[in-house]
Amino acid sequence: MVKVTVNAGLAVEAGPTLNLTTVFQPDSYSVASVPLTGSGAGATAEVPLLPDAGTVVLLAVKAYQSGGQPATVTVTPLNGAEAGPVLTVSGTLLLTNAQVLTALVDGGPRSLTLANPGSSPITVDVLCALDS
Repeated sequence: MVKVTVNAGLAVEAGPTLNLTTVFQPDSYSVASVPLTGSGAGATAEVPLLPDAGTVVLLAVKAYQSGGQPATVTVTPLNGAEAGPVLTVSGTLLLTNAQVLTALVDGGPRSLTLANPGSSPITVDVLCALDS
């Protein structure tokens, strides 16, 4: 097992503050950093998330330009031949609930298709955690 800590907070000006920190102890995790060109064959890539068995319990996606500025990427969750809805991610996406991830595509995502809708090259970092 590995320990994964997610530190997040939400503060509304003159309103409530929520601490959203959580700790996971998944069986394993995988990480990928995928460069995508702004057009052509390199503008799309498929990223495997996990083996045939297990459940994704955490998915983090960060898309950014060469200078570190947030970028937009489209993310399609896949489980075999079945595709979930295309998600447009501007900057970051963090999902930390197995039930939510399973709702993206029947059985949960086993891979992601990443596509760069823009004309400039971007990099997409993907981290997922797996429980058996």
